[in-house]
Amino acid sequence: MPVPSASSSSVHALSAGHFSLPEEQFVHPSSPSARSTVPSLCFLIEHTSSDTNQTITRIVFDLGLRRDISRYSEPIQRHVATRQPMTTEPDVAESLRSGGLDPDDIHYVIYSHVHWDHVGEPRDFPHSTFVVGHGSLGLLSGLSATSSLRGGHSFFETDLLDPYRTIELSDPTAVAGMTEEINQPVFQHSSPNSINFHRPWTALGDFPSVLDLFQDGSLFIVDAPGHLPGHINLLARASGGKSGGGEAKWVYLAGDACHDRRIMRKEREIGEWHDAHGHVCCIHADRAKAEATIDRLRTLEGKGVEVIFAHDVEWENDERNRARTTMASDEQKQELRKRFDAQLGPHAFHSGWASLLAQDPAFFSASLSLASVPRRKSHLSPKNQALISLAVDSAATHLYLPGIRAHVAAALREGASVHEVVEVVELSSTLGIHACNIGVPLLVEVLREQGTHEDEITRGFDAVQERLKDEFTAKRGYWHAFWEDFLRLDPEFFEAYLEFSSLPWVKDVDGDGAPGNFKGALEPKMKELVYCAFDCASTHLYVSGLKLHMKNALGYGATPQEILEVLEIATLLSLHTAHVAMPIIAELASASPAPSS
Repeated sequence: MPVPSASSSSVHALSAGHFSLPEEQFVHPSSPSARSTVPSLCFLIEHTSSDTNQTITRIVFDLGLRRDISRYSEPIQRHVATRQPMTTEPDVAESLRSGGLDPDDIHYVIYSHVHWDHVGEPRDFPHSTFVVGHGSLGLLSGLSATSSLRGGHSFFETDLLDPYRTIELSDPTAVAGMTEEINQPVFQHSSPNSINFHRPWTALGDFPSVLDLFQDGSLFIVDAPGHLPGHINLLARASGGKSGGGEAKWVYLAGDACHDRRIMRKEREIGEWHDAHGHVCCIHADRAKAEATIDRLRTLEGKGVEVIFAHDVEWENDERNRARTTMASDEQKQELRKRFDAQLGPHAFHSGWASLLAQDPAFFSASLSLASVPRRKSHLSPKNQALISLAVDSAATHLYLPGIRAHVAAALREGASVHEVVEVVELSSTLGIHACNIGVPLLVEVLREQGTHEDEITRGFDAVQERLKDEFTAKRGYWHAFWEDFLRLDPEFFEAYLEFSSLPWVKDVDGDGAPGNFKGALEPKMKELVYCAFDCASTHLYVSGLKLHMKNALGYGATPQEILEVLEIATLLSLHTAHVAMPIIAELASASPAPSS
């Protein structure tokens, strides 16, 4: 074997469904009734630079089956009906999440080719760049279909890829290659997050055309002609990692270069069949080129390179490969923690998150994805996001202590004053008045239905009540009809609540006694957003108050995006179910005796 370079790429298999193949269309000889259930294997490649020793680029090779087969085009759906039984879960996106990653973490999606069972769901990767082999875009557009492409598998979707995020490789046969051994020194790519896919093709061993993606000998795109125009493979120097014994080895991801290992072992030949018109069909567009590619792979495998096909049922059934479908546990959790620190910050990590990471990394990953959206969009500043989160967690209906501590610390770290933090707590403390906001109108309704106490519920305001109404409107900036009955029935309690709730609006936080400073620490818009936060929380859901405070916030200059972000932050309250429950589960599970056999 050649001597490897210092850089390497970790390779993890991603499950992307299973489907059934009629053997006579793939191998010869075979029984007309024989069918095989095969996987649709895809792969995550994480390139590691030798100079920084940090993961810098993530690539997914193929996307497998589309989880919702009704989203395929009609011709493909008709073909899919011949490939049943079929399972499409987990798909690539779910497999990534089970390993602690998200589709947004993927820089590039490289298609081995554009057959239906490899293209998956591109819309799951809205931030990735797609890479296809030369001729693939012609197939998708319908401009380069040839008579050799026969059979129900040869239908393509014209709208599959976004042209602004798609790179088609150059023609490997149009450039004269230079012979290059795998162990030949090459230069490091200067920009590891941006791969130059347009460099010249070169020869590598028995392969006439390869692209050294990072110019460090760790990952190659290999032209693998025969199956379909644009069919490409990957050759990776894969680091062993904790799950692989620590030693690096060469792994060749062969796509659909071969569909059955019996062909590799020369126990069978490539199959052919006749279509309804009597034409001879083959799963490979060019059988002779496909056989030449298989010969090269057979030689490569003989040199100790691990060759894995997209539908490699023998590889999947090998018990030694089961653990390779996701990252090893320790590596996975370390990667998730790094992602958490990058997206939410290390200070946001508390005991609830730690317990969730320990118990269920996949759910931790999904929770992190949900929590990071508001932080990424940042219609509200990080400081105000922390204050809104504090309002949700400190509300009397929730009182989530780890969150209160984390959000107070975050707000102070982001520049909030102690007055601002205290004011959020004071504003949130007004939640209890909704017992009266909801209960008093209902009481009045009941009294009217019974025809009693008419004088008490219909009399006009006296001078004291008119003063309290005017004072409330002046201090709070609004008046609402639901205060009417409350003020009418108990002006004494209303006055006490007016003093209690108005304090954040009239407080002299500067302490200089200047009348203009009697307005509290937070701007009025932010005060109203705090009210929105605890009114919309799932522990409260006070609809009339939420609508009122949305209107008030807009009147003070809030944008719809800022209000929406408040709703999204309040939604994160649901994560606390796992944050509280997981430590209890871990404690009781460890103390519980093992079940008797």
